[in-house]
Amino acid sequence: MFALLKADLHRNLRDYLPCGLLKRVVLCLTLNSIHAVVLIRFQQWCSRNHLPGIFASKILFWFFKIEIGKNVRIGPGLRLPHPMDIIIAPNSEVGPDCDLYAGVRLVLSHGNKQGPILGRNVFMGDGAKAVGAINIGDHAIIGVSAVVTKDIPTNATAVGIPAKVITFDNQRASEST
Repeated sequence: MFALLKADLHRNLRDYLPCGLLKRVVLCLTLNSIHAVVLIRFQQWCSRNHLPGIFASKILFWFFKIEIGKNVRIGPGLRLPHPMDIIIAPNSEVGPDCDLYAGVRLVLSHGNKQGPILGRNVFMGDGAKAVGAINIGDHAIIGVSAVVTKDIPTNATAVGIPAKVITFDNQRASEST
């Protein structure tokens, strides 16, 4: 849990670098994105260790309107710049270094028990939705309010309802290093 949390904190504080220890502490105490990520990691730790995670779940919902289902796997470096109204369905997977903005939904489709799978360094804009057992490739960008119902390839940018791929060579791959 602490290795994942350390990666999350480093990624969420990267926008404020360079900064000293005092500024980092103040940011950790004041940034909503960090509060939400800490609660998500605590909820998942409770679930893995067969402890009641209902308290973390309720606090997440009361303060941020975030719901995380059972058996969700979230990689290190999760970044929630505007942590409000996010739903991640059971059996979904969020890869390392993903950005999920406000209103993002990773939901099941009718009859499927598998949720969406996001690859490494995926960006999902405000209100974007991924529906069903789909794969979103590494370094993909999903535009604001897009509804993804089919697989999105690596390094692609998808927008619209339903989402259509508009480019196959976005630049996020070079930003992750």
